Amino acid sequence: MQRFLLFLCVVLVSTSFVSCISYTRFEKDVHTITESDTTVAERVTNQPGDRDNGVIYPSSRTVTVSRKMVQRDSVVERAYPNFIRLGLFEGVGLIGSATDGAHSTNTGLFGLFHDIDETFFNVKKDTTASRLFAGEIYRMGIAEWRLHWFDEAPGWSWGVTALEFIIPDDLTRHNLTGAGVLSIRKRFYIKNTIPYAAITPFFSVAFAPSTYAHTGVSADLGSIGGLNLRLYGGVVLGVPVTMVFKNRVLFPYLGVGISVFDFLNKEEELNVEWKYHEHSAWDLSIAELIIAGANVDDPVFIRKDTSAPSLILTGFLARAVSASIALPLLDYRLTLGTSLGSFIGLGLNEFALGILPLRASYIWHPFETDLVVEPFFEVAFAPSNFVHLGFRGQITLAEQVSLIIQGGYVNGGTGSLAGFNLNQDRVRGNNPTQFSAIYLGFGAAFFDRMFSRKDLRYGKGYPHE
Repeated sequence: MQRFLLFLCVVLVSTSFVSCISYTRFEKDVHTITESDTTVAERVTNQPGDRDNGVIYPSSRTVTVSRKMVQRDSVVERAYPNFIRLGLFEGVGLIGSATDGAHSTNTGLFGLFHDIDETFFNVKKDTTASRLFAGEIYRMGIAEWRLHWFDEAPGWSWGVTALEFIIPDDLTRHNLTGAGVLSIRKRFYIKNTIPYAAITPFFSVAFAPSTYAHTGVSADLGSIGGLNLRLYGGVVLGVPVTMVFKNRVLFPYLGVGISVFDFLNKEEELNVEWKYHEHSAWDLSIAELIIAGANVDDPVFIRKDTSAPSLILTGFLARAVSASIALPLLDYRLTLGTSLGSFIGLGLNEFALGILPLRASYIWHPFETDLVVEPFFEVAFAPSNFVHLGFRGQITLAEQVSLIIQGGYVNGGTGSLAGFNLNQDRVRGNNPTQFSAIYLGFGAAFFDRMFSRKDLRYGKGYPHE
């Protein structure tokens, strides 16, 4: 209980610290504008009758000069990015991290491909077989800022990770958990155009709930649409409980990682206003939920009264942390994207979970409005395997909220040997359930940002093209 309270306190403090540091820097230019105006008026008054205008006789011309000066202040506010790196989630699959004869956690590449029966039905699978990926690292809430030292040397940054889980194998006594993890990184860029490529040595330290130090080097490729790929090599030394120096954990590892909603700025990009930043993605979304009706026998939304009419809405679809990257085809409107997770739950036997599915689509803006019509094709390989073909209409309702109408066809396997009956009891089978369904539904995307053609950095004659 004490460890849980300590963990909760550290999470709250670290989250508050990260949230208090703005990701946008504002600068104001104050100018004094002076307007000066001079008016010259000439008037000639001729008296009636004859006169001799000589040297002595005065001229009838009069000249009036008036001057007017107005001063006013002009204030211009500019917004700039204030971070080197800002990321939502990173997963790393570890190779060679198991110690003391422990077995693999059975989560595979990137540490993300959990078994669907373990995830939904608490069915434990055999992990004694030898597997390439023994463990995983998860990071959530990553922020880095420029480190001003060594005479403003480029590439240095310091950062805070709100939550970090280091799981080298299936023994819980080896697990390390860090909240408010401090880190220092130095990036050596070997490719200076988006997507950047860099070699990055790093050192990080956590004090609670576990105490550990972590050092290594990564080969980074990204960020493009918030997506990054990384190869890791490192060493971790620590203890699972804060400042309790027993059950010490020490292991080296190699790793393969991916991060989503993870954006990177070079130092020179910190001096480019937000409105001038160009983007690589058509759409970025953190969460999406669609309620749908499908041709299934056993709906997810079970009727309490079986004598009542059948429900029109039978299930739902959900996606988490999605990005659609523009491709240099069809005026850059052809996209390739992915999601951290794509879940289909149209019925009790028509469910599937895709981790990092591949999604191809075409972006069309009819009538030059905010409406987006998007036919798409999605395929997932694990932990479920399915093919998803459909169309969607999406329009912005408010800032970072969009309305969605979507229909499609899904065919594939659940990837599970367990399933549901009408009473939602778990039953076992010998083969994963196969299914197909047609659906139509509506929903919304939250923390969503849709870009227009002029926002993309492509087709403008830049050096990267």
